Amino acid sequence: MDLSFTDLAVSLGNRRVLQGIGATFRPGRVTAILGPNGSGKSTLVKTLAGLIDPDAGKVRLGSRLLGRMDPGERARTIGYLPQDPMVHWDLRVEDVVALGRLPHRAPFAGMSAADHAAVAAALTATETQGFAGRTVTQLSGGERARVLLARVLAGQPQWLLADEPLASLDPVHQLTLLEQLRLLASRGMGVVIVLHDLVQAARAADDVLLMKDGRIVAFGPANEALAHQPLREAFGVEVMVIGDDSGRLLPVPIGRTPD
Repeated sequence: MDLSFTDLAVSLGNRRVLQGIGATFRPGRVTAILGPNGSGKSTLVKTLAGLIDPDAGKVRLGSRLLGRMDPGERARTIGYLPQDPMVHWDLRVEDVVALGRLPHRAPFAGMSAADHAAVAAALTATETQGFAGRTVTQLSGGERARVLLARVLAGQPQWLLADEPLASLDPVHQLTLLEQLRLLASRGMGVVIVLHDLVQAARAADDVLLMKDGRIVAFGPANEALAHQPLREAFGVEVMVIGDDSGRLLPVPIGRTPD
């Protein structure tokens, strides 16, 4: 089912962060959200995850209003990975990942065979199975970020919303994660990720939502939204476009747009 929003306006404190925007994200595709710092990317993702109530506008999952969904159902449907995920307890990695199964379990119920299988699959997908028995405090920042992504994947959501999931990862694991997200989308999951790297967005995303000052500059297929003019308008940069082996066009920033 689509994840859509219409006339969405959100204020934080006295500042209007989202300015009455709308778009429809489709399942089975990777959608990247890009824009300068302070453009409203994280606020949009939190609102789509149901963590912020909008001042105006609607968020829908299919034909249903997100705000009227049962919290448990919403947690089973939408998985959210925050920009700076934290773990406040000294838990084993496997136990942290198992927390992703809570929306699927009755209160105080033990782990079922399906729960164990989902946890194992999430550990494998994020290449964290090798330290499943270690505690999270023994991990590097990048390893911890992969574990927390595994926790979200263990919940087997229909939609994955991830705010800058590449930030703590080395180049190899950035590529691995993007490949995994594309695989999930190919299996029908809707994937929405906030990114800063134009090249990684062009490589990984089917669609791109480009933002500036709480408004949408461009939304559509990656090769259209990441074209010269939208990038000038959003970021004030000039790009050189190169092709990779798969035929994708990659915009590489080469300088600021002249004033």
